[in-house]
Amino acid sequence: MDLLEELDPVTDAVILLPRDLEPVDEPESAAGATRASESTAPPAVPEFDLPLTANRDFKVVAVGQGISAVGDAVNFTALPLLVLALTGSGLQMGVVGVLTRLPDLIFGLPAGAYADRWDRRRMMLTADAGRCVLTALIPLSFILGIPTMGVVLLVAFPINFCRVFFMAGWTAAVPNLVGRRQIGRATSIFEAFNSGSFIVGPGIAGLLVGIVGAAPTLAIDAASFAVSAASLSIVRRSLRSNRPRLETHIAHEIVEGIRFIRGQAALRAAIGLWTAAGICTAPLIASLTFFVTIDRGLGPSSLGFVISAYSAGSLVGALVGGRHARGHIGILIFASNLGTGLAIVLLSLAHDLAPMLLLAFAGGTAGSVWAVLYLTLRASVSPDHLLGRVGSTARTMSIGLQPIGMLTGGLLLDRIGGAGTLEVIGVSLMAVTAVFTLSHPLRGASLEARARIPAG
Repeated sequence: MDLLEELDPVTDAVILLPRDLEPVDEPESAAGATRASESTAPPAVPEFDLPLTANRDFKVVAVGQGISAVGDAVNFTALPLLVLALTGSGLQMGVVGVLTRLPDLIFGLPAGAYADRWDRRRMMLTADAGRCVLTALIPLSFILGIPTMGVVLLVAFPINFCRVFFMAGWTAAVPNLVGRRQIGRATSIFEAFNSGSFIVGPGIAGLLVGIVGAAPTLAIDAASFAVSAASLSIVRRSLRSNRPRLETHIAHEIVEGIRFIRGQAALRAAIGLWTAAGICTAPLIASLTFFVTIDRGLGPSSLGFVISAYSAGSLVGALVGGRHARGHIGILIFASNLGTGLAIVLLSLAHDLAPMLLLAFAGGTAGSVWAVLYLTLRASVSPDHLLGRVGSTARTMSIGLQPIGMLTGGLLLDRIGGAGTLEVIGVSLMAVTAVFTLSHPLRGASLEARARIPAG
């Protein structure tokens, strides 16, 4: 909370419904050209107002990101299993987790500013190419007999350095890719694709780890980054900011993004809750890995099925969240977070695979509803020229501070095991949610239709 300044107990931000956004920070020349064309010819429907199914670039990117998400899901399952198999240490799992999150803390803010300066498509393409090469070094080290754990520690930071710049470009690019009126629907679709891939990916990873080992399985993730980069290379439309502006010092641009967030009370509170929840749940996958394979003595395939069940719930939650990303959303935000925490606590008490799958599904559903609401709120309230900086500032806090949770979780795993650590995670998540219910701006958060964004 202290990182976000004190929340205004009175002022409530006006949050906008994506499909009805009419940003007022468009260049005057563009608006004039539109009016002139309307006076001389039948009005053409701009591509950003077309259904997403008619948006060629959206479909290309969606396919690429869907395949990349499958690779991420494989990595999500195989990497913790690899580290646990190589070291047997919860603390080492925490160290690797810290290396994957430090780039967000160090580079998150400048990455967002550069996303508002550079060609976002090229930025994402370059980042994916880098992740492809670096990830491929892990299975290659196994094949060549090079110490694999050393390679994991060596590449974890630069892989996620590339991820930080990809995500900065991605956050800023989506509204230009689909149009502001389609942000809510597109966010729901991308979240559904991501959730769907995590239904398939962990099961594949769990089976492959049991057959060929964890390191070779990571080759799937490397290949998926190549596919993502290829899809971005054939996008036609510009994903740059549509607002002409003078170049200023990078530090000034970073401060501009922070200042915008400080001026939006509900957005500040939402980012605060997202950050606190992220710290609490940072060691969740490491804890699940330890809990399923060590505490309960089940195999890698069982872990894959548990993560797949969580992802199946996330798919349902993404669809539900997309339908309810309008009107007053404060109560739904709190309910979804409390539901996730309760599901994690109950999961820690399960001994058989069947209840684990059921509770994982419930936790995934609740967590994904909150994710869609948060991402829609954040994208909707941000003007185009600040999209990269707002997103990266939020991620710098929410992801950059996750090493606190990862190191704490690693220490807890070695002391109280997976079940005990899961209990701590669930209780902590419910506790921080209860604290944020005291925030009047977040309780009253609303995605209001036909509102307008003030020019930054």
